Amino acid sequence: MTTKILLLLGGVHHDFEGFAAAFEEIVGDASHTITATYDGDTLLHLHEEEVDVVVLYTCLGGAQKDGVVAEDLPAEQTGALVKWVRDGGGLLALHASTVMREGNQPLRGLIGARFLSHPPQFDFTVTPLARTHPVTEGVGPFTVHDEFYMQDVSTDVTVHMTAEDRGAVHPMVWTKDAGHGRVVYLAPGHTATTWAEEDYRRLLRQSVNWLAGSLD
Repeated sequence: MTTKILLLLGGVHHDFEGFAAAFEEIVGDASHTITATYDGDTLLHLHEEEVDVVVLYTCLGGAQKDGVVAEDLPAEQTGALVKWVRDGGGLLALHASTVMREGNQPLRGLIGARFLSHPPQFDFTVTPLARTHPVTEGVGPFTVHDEFYMQDVSTDVTVHMTAEDRGAVHPMVWTKDAGHGRVVYLAPGHTATTWAEEDYRRLLRQSVNWLAGSLD
């Protein structure tokens, strides 16, 4: 059985093409078909295209660079994604996918957080908690040089990995239920060095497989 994956890219401040290539290298094989796109309207056709997993590698929410403003996904696209996940789809939300307008409650509720800020990039260690889960099986702790995200995280997520900065512990990897569907979020992922980290690559592979129902 082939898992159909839709990788949605777009926004500012990130190497979207570089990540798409890395994701294809890490996850792509005979059992996974990956379609990468910048077209948010693809979210309107998830059911008919029989997509199994949606991956968000975006930086939207009004973020700006060189005069370009990256607005949130329109309400119709967001609503279609929320409905598809709640109907049983699997969503892998990565890194800056939590960058959204404060009022975007549908997307915040789906992913489980909204981005607040990050300091300049530095080395930090992502550490698994004691509980075991198919997404984090055999992973970490591992150290990355990346953006350290501070986020407004919902109480309905199950945190699996954390990292510490100046005495404060922040969630880095979590899962959550959404109706009949599943969501995984991984906070690191800004840099090519993170994409090359074997534990991060394992997280990506296991997240996709768990969301597709092949790991339980």
